[in-house]
Amino acid sequence: MLRIALAGNPNCGKTTIFNSLTGLRHKVANYPGVTVEKKEGVSSLPELGEVTFIDLPGIYSLSAHSVDETIASKALLGTLKNNGGKVEARLDLLVSVVDASNLERNLYLTSQLIDLGVPIIIALNMRDVAELRGISIKSELLARAIDVPIVFMTAKKKPGISELQIEIVKLLKSPRLPKTSYDWLPADSLYADIASRLGELELGHKGSAAILLGSALLSEASIPDNAEVTKRRPEMRAELQKLSVDPFSFEATARYGWINSIVKQSVTFTDPNKKFLSDKIDRVILHPLWGSVIFLGIMTLIFQSIFLWASVPMDLIDGLFGSLSNTVGLFLPNGMLKSLIVNGIIPGVGSVLIFVPQIAILFFFLGCLEDSGYLSRAAFLMDKIMRRCGLQGRSFIPLLSSFACAIPGIMSTRSIPSFADRMTTIMVAPLMSCSARLPVYTLLIAGFIPQKYYLGFISLQGLVLLSMYLLGVAAAALIAWLLKFSLFRGEPALFVMEMPPFRMPVFKGVFRDIFDRIVLFLKSAGTVILACSIALWFLASYPQGKIENSYAGRIGAAMEPVIKPLGFNWEIGIGILASFAAREVFVSSLATVYNIAESEEGDDESKQRGLISVLKEKRASGNFTTLTALSLMIFYVFACQCMSTLAICRRETGSWKWTGVMFAYMTALAYGASLLTYQLGMRILGHG
Repeated sequence: MLRIALAGNPNCGKTTIFNSLTGLRHKVANYPGVTVEKKEGVSSLPELGEVTFIDLPGIYSLSAHSVDETIASKALLGTLKNNGGKVEARLDLLVSVVDASNLERNLYLTSQLIDLGVPIIIALNMRDVAELRGISIKSELLARAIDVPIVFMTAKKKPGISELQIEIVKLLKSPRLPKTSYDWLPADSLYADIASRLGELELGHKGSAAILLGSALLSEASIPDNAEVTKRRPEMRAELQKLSVDPFSFEATARYGWINSIVKQSVTFTDPNKKFLSDKIDRVILHPLWGSVIFLGIMTLIFQSIFLWASVPMDLIDGLFGSLSNTVGLFLPNGMLKSLIVNGIIPGVGSVLIFVPQIAILFFFLGCLEDSGYLSRAAFLMDKIMRRCGLQGRSFIPLLSSFACAIPGIMSTRSIPSFADRMTTIMVAPLMSCSARLPVYTLLIAGFIPQKYYLGFISLQGLVLLSMYLLGVAAAALIAWLLKFSLFRGEPALFVMEMPPFRMPVFKGVFRDIFDRIVLFLKSAGTVILACSIALWFLASYPQGKIENSYAGRIGAAMEPVIKPLGFNWEIGIGILASFAAREVFVSSLATVYNIAESEEGDDESKQRGLISVLKEKRASGNFTTLTALSLMIFYVFACQCMSTLAICRRETGSWKWTGVMFAYMTALAYGASLLTYQLGMRILGHG
């Protein structure tokens, strides 16, 4: 099957074009570093049949500085190995995705791709942004100067996709290499010969890729894997310096000289000194004081909205599942099947699905912040603060992603060049309260924190929720500081990140992402949560009799001496144990246990109540106190209650040792913080 790779700078629209070509729906956002691994999709093209499109992580050049850049660089140089350890098949065509509003910088990578000896097309993207900035590109002159077909496009609005497909078919049917390969090299230069020799040692074969790789090795932009290359590199540098050639800057100087001459012929600027609205907004957004106030205001708005906006749909879902349970209970005869459905499946799954509106609101705000370009500004703003913790601003986006889920957050650390910074970020990413913790927090807050308002609109419940998130952030800062000055010593690397232009969020994309997240959550409810609810129903129902004597009761009783100092009883212990599968399983576990217990006490099963109502009654009777709820929330802020997070940590660090360290320190931190909260609270209240 023919293989076509999309390559380009970060945030130039590669993934949007890839999605349009393949019909897939990979994540896109208006900040650099979203694509952190190679993605593939199959599409059918006229006269060619099925072809494979490959979306590579964004890079500025073939010199690799981080894990994600290494993936892209090796794929383009033809040295990337598949899972079987074999080098992947050669690429048949390259699509160089170029941001038309930053032409000079983007053409640097394009000039390297031209040198690879593979047919190439330029997808000149973001034409609308270029026009707004007064940049006029004469595409015919540009195409003639670099001898590469060019397709103008605005990927988000889809014009140009069909034209790109037509050009791809043309070039694949009659392959042609650009005549401008290595045009940037002065005719009498021996630089290419010396770079080629070094590249051949690293690659083990000759070719265009050898010169490109050799150049990166000479300038120390890439680290050699070969001991012989490490040994020979200094003498080859000395050889160039005798010829008055600077091995560190020669390639960049020569390429940009060639690029500038082409840009002068084919690009005009109507007003190069014009100030744009984005620049004016940045003066406020990036201000050390006002920027921080705006950032805190946005975060407060998000967490206030999670309670204020979600209350009506949550009540509707709660009522729907209560009615469903009552209706099913009326039609089914008494017995174990009725107990399984009415006391196990419906309350177990329903108690988690009630939190879908809050998860949707959280992802709506995150999606708007991503799409607008605000996140890169927030990363810049947070860089100074994060450096005090031993991190850098580039860690901000993986940590922010972890508020949605730690798995993509940990994966996105691949864009961090420094090993020490990357490892530190991985180790603290699970301390960011992910969306799976949200059902636990909101259940306990709704059950135990009164609905009070300050100044008429600031909700006490929203403030408590915000404090849980801030507690995780504070702990992450402290742990990062300790790790950077013990296990991962070294100064944080310099933080350089391109500021994408401010844009109005594309709400169609935002709502599609919300839909995808909710579907993923529902699949979890339909599989993991349903399976856990059934398993827990069985454990809590057998042997028949009092729930305390069931298998679940016995497991809980065995755990109780360990968790009792935290204010937890055996019922909570069962929920904590079950939530290792997924944190939100805690909610369904509690619902199942309480429903079975209530049915044993003689309650009419046709009067099913929501879990929040049950908790309010338990609070009123003193069986589940507000202090216990607070201790439990703090436990979940710190505990690593997620097998998937541990699995991805093992994959990204390549070591069970660091996975074990993560689990051990988070569990110890959760137990210690919860113990301190409960015992201190008891003494303050005069019970200790």
